[in-house]
Amino acid sequence: VILRASAGSGKTHQLSNRLIGLLAAGELPERILATTFTRKAAGEIRQRIFNRLGRASVDAKYAVSLAKELGLKESQTFFKTLLLKVALN
Repeated sequence: VILRASAGSGKTHQLSNRLIGLLAAGELPERILATTFTRKAAGEIRQRIFNRLGRASVDAKYAVSLAKELGLKESQTFFKTLLLKVALN
């Protein structure tokens, strides 16, 4: 998938959704490649994934919201498992 858009259009949000969705579907973190033009952008995407998974791990309402946004039926426990999988990789 190629995502091209101008600054401030929500690319980081969409990319983090896509990557979290892949993880939720069972893809291994080491098998996912996401490229950007800058290290700063790559860091922002990575940080967004950690922030969203971390928040979903401790906040039940946010976990429901994130699951709904991603088209999933998952719980805090599921997002905690994904967070650990990403953090340990």
